[in-house]
Amino acid sequence: MRVAIEELANSVVSSEANLPKVILINGNEPLIIEEALDQLRETLKSFGFSERLKYQLEAGFDWGLITGAGQVMSLFSERRLIELRIPKSLGAAGTKAITEYCNTPSDDDILVLIMPALDKRQRQAKWLKVLENCGWVADCYEINRQQFPGWLKNRLQSRALRVENGVIDLLAEQLEGNVLAAAQEIDKLQVLANSGAVTLKLLSESLADQARFDVYILTDVCLNGDLSRALRIKQRLQSEGIEPVIVIWSLVREIRLMAVISAAIKDGQNKAAVFKQNRIWNKREAIVSSALNRIDSDQWYSLLDQAAKLDQTIKGQRYSEAGTIWYQIELLCSAICGVELLKPAATA
Repeated sequence: MRVAIEELANSVVSSEANLPKVILINGNEPLIIEEALDQLRETLKSFGFSERLKYQLEAGFDWGLITGAGQVMSLFSERRLIELRIPKSLGAAGTKAITEYCNTPSDDDILVLIMPALDKRQRQAKWLKVLENCGWVADCYEINRQQFPGWLKNRLQSRALRVENGVIDLLAEQLEGNVLAAAQEIDKLQVLANSGAVTLKLLSESLADQARFDVYILTDVCLNGDLSRALRIKQRLQSEGIEPVIVIWSLVREIRLMAVISAAIKDGQNKAAVFKQNRIWNKREAIVSSALNRIDSDQWYSLLDQAAKLDQTIKGQRYSEAGTIWYQIELLCSAICGVELLKPAATA
């Protein structure tokens, strides 16, 4: 059974007579997951789950702690909440143990698994289907750029804060990609706001630019042709002290992939098949298609040559280009966006 992560606690209340044996929470938004867990614990505690066992999956983990927990009566509580945090994946031993746990009768315990977002292969695995038959799966999806303003609005309203026009836009711009920092900022505004009113002046005084970007977001923004945003992300990476070689590696990797895809489509291969072969899934199809429509196959290979020279420059090999390394990265980003910037004159 699938359950919205925001409704976990409410689902427990409405299903008190038929609670799940296992709850799997998966996703990459730690704040949302932890808040949902807090609400879940409080609700289950009111239903008699007063004992909580906590485990962390690591090398050599004894799965008997899980499979045996449901078979051994607690000395302190009739009902127990067993939490297992899984940093990466279950592994063969884990999938076997979870399947065994799901097939073992027990009305006294609820096992909660917390792990990163499930990939396509995991969602089709047999162990997950077994789990869904006896429990719930709660997906915690990442809050993307388009959803972020709405999430901010809901968060502000939940704290009884009233905002001036432009406040949500400014919050979204400055805190993009950092849900935790956004939550902390809203908590701070709750303290600072007079009678719950948040003005642009108050926000500007309290807000620091905490937007969290990474090289992968930069490549996607470049593919989408959004130069102003790409330059802002580049500046942020530079100011945070990110090594240029990491940024260049990411851009080279993406350009190489685009060159391969573009050439295959140019040769008459089916676009959908090429995307599938190169692991371009639904989430990225639009931005990849946008880049392919903007830049042809020959241009991608020209960009690859430009990026390769920049890569060799930063590694102290050949090709001494005009301008700083970060400016050369800026030129490369602009070229991917389909915009040509004015290059500085080369020095003798």
